[in-house]
Amino acid sequence: MTFRILFCMLLLPLGNAHAQGAPALQPSDPAAPVPAAPYRSVFADLPSGVEAGREDWKKANAEVGRFTRGHVDILKWEQQTSPASPATPAETAKPADPSSHKR
Repeated sequence: MTFRILFCMLLLPLGNAHAQGAPALQPSDPAAPVPAAPYRSVFADLPSGVEAGREDWKKANAEVGRFTRGHVDILKWEQQTSPASPATPAETAKPADPSSHKR
């Protein structure tokens, strides 16, 4: 039994030395090899041809500048330019008679 223990004690250091292999690369070593960082543009997957046309930005700014009071003027402009829409069901519904409710 002691022969087996002695034999294992002799072979253990040999196995550890063999298992270590090449020294590990040190991140602090400036000469350590570094893989190249691949470049890929963030715009590569954008769809092309989505816009039908481009507007002149000066013309677009001038159009928005007509609405001096902001959102209120835009709402009034939309009401004037949109065709009369049919009344929605909420507008045509009659209010409920308060006396018809059971108490």
